[in-house]
Amino acid sequence: MQKNNFDIVVKNLSKYKNKLIEIDKVKEIVKKILDNEYSENKAYKMIYHLKNKWHLLNLKKGIFLVKNPEKEYQEQQLLEMFYRCIVKKHCKWFANNKRYIWWIKALELNMTNFDVPEELLIINDNKQALETIMFEKQISFKTYESNWKSLFNFFKKHTKNVYIWKNVFSIANIELAILESLYNPSIVNKWYTEELIKKVIRKNKKTLALNVFEEILKKNKHHSSINRLYKLSLSIEPEFSENLKNIIKKYSYVL
Repeated sequence: MQKNNFDIVVKNLSKYKNKLIEIDKVKEIVKKILDNEYSENKAYKMIYHLKNKWHLLNLKKGIFLVKNPEKEYQEQQLLEMFYRCIVKKHCKWFANNKRYIWWIKALELNMTNFDVPEELLIINDNKQALETIMFEKQISFKTYESNWKSLFNFFKKHTKNVYIWKNVFSIANIELAILESLYNPSIVNKWYTEELIKKVIRKNKKTLALNVFEEILKKNKHHSSINRLYKLSLSIEPEFSENLKNIIKKYSYVL
């Protein structure tokens, strides 16, 4: 590889320093410089040398950080800087705008907890998969169905947008997030989930929209969750639990 071509590529990449860049953009820069001598093999060879010389740091397949070779980053620092942006890019590639964050992370986000989770669960319209998003952090795509029909559009109505720095994410609203978090909780997170929901009930008991619980139950979903919520609320907010009991009698069944 000619030294001057490598240096020219580095110079062209400098305008993206400390930013994310996708592999197609890197190849576009290389192609412009190599011109008639360009080939896919040469592009990948150039990318290999850029990574080897620490001008590019691979954060995810197809996504790099353009960096100063002299600067070192800690994993947690990179997660705080780029995790959310990469999640957004990844979701856009595979789920377009038909998606939202659910389960415990949605509940945490409703409580303004913006920590990076070990696993992020995304409800979408067509994809079911567990994938690595960045380092060891994973993203799990799920679908909502009943009788082989997608319920995504119904549940999407019970979402809202939150801003995390410059990134906007669609998340389950607090009522839906409560029910989803109580759906089949694992032994590992059961205690944390229940304590978080108790905190939510105490703080939001007067503003939680009971009609949302009713609408979801009418879709024949989250019967076990509403029962768990009722039992959790019994000892902390009797009036709220009584309202839940009436909803269960009308639209669900006691487990």
